[in-house]
Amino acid sequence: MQKTIKKNAEAKTPQMRPRWTNEEVALLKRLYRTHSNAEIAEKIGRKVSSVVFKGHRLGLSKGARRLREMGRENIRRRWEPLKTKASGKKALPRQKKLKLED
Repeated sequence: MQKTIKKNAEAKTPQMRPRWTNEEVALLKRLYRTHSNAEIAEKIGRKVSSVVFKGHRLGLSKGARRLREMGRENIRRRWEPLKTKASGKKALPRQKKLKLED
């Protein structure tokens, strides 16, 4: 008895990712400590996750000052939409508490 292997017609072939050029790696090394990953990804034309992964593989790290700035930027990005939503709504007037007499 011979076993037959069925090939799945819907199976996706692995997509090849473009290799990093020497110029991209040099730019990444130069900008990594002082710029956000999103800014670098935009300049290089790659995904943020690709920039993070390549930086990690190269042993690069952010400077302490840049990490603090990134933390503030992330907080601002998360809270800004909430502030604009809240400012668009009209605040309800506060009601006075009534004292109950015994």
